[in-house]
Amino acid sequence: MPVKLIFRSFDLLQGPLILQLAWHLLTGISRLSQDEIEAVGQVLGPDNVRYSAVRIAEGRILPLIFKLNHSRAFTLFHTINLPRSGRHSRSNLDLLTHEMAHVYQFEQVGSVYIWQALRAQKTEGYSYGGWEQLAKDRQEGQLFSGYNREQQGQIAQDYCNQVVTPDLPAASPVRLAFQPFIEDLQAGIL
Repeated sequence: MPVKLIFRSFDLLQGPLILQLAWHLLTGISRLSQDEIEAVGQVLGPDNVRYSAVRIAEGRILPLIFKLNHSRAFTLFHTINLPRSGRHSRSNLDLLTHEMAHVYQFEQVGSVYIWQALRAQKTEGYSYGGWEQLAKDRQEGQLFSGYNREQQGQIAQDYCNQVVTPDLPAASPVRLAFQPFIEDLQAGIL
């Protein structure tokens, strides 16, 4: 049975909702703050994600998991799991943007994004070549959907860190390299 069909069936049977409710019982959760929504919205778009459905999980069972995975953030459906401190913590808005890209992937393609992201971590990884490579890729007709799930998250994260946070001018070569891919992302071309 193809992987996509398995995940599609899981989604239709409300598997993500059931697992997420159980997960929330094992972790401490909270909603996104308005500042977080506004920051992430500059990359993903202000209305493209169901921000009100997103929960941040910190604490309870998570410290044990973070000991095993070297404190790496991870996203399950609408729940972003973050360590309370360190470079993968909630205060790191560009990392939060990366994880929110996975929430958006879930909303667009279903829970199969988890399998695709895990496969990407084991194969191509997160690197897409930086903004210079983005400029070259776009000239060759590449779309945002041509990158794996982790590269997509990294592009969103780097856009936040390299373009939004420093508020680069519209004519900046870095902004110009990222912009068409961010427009693809905001249009749901995943």
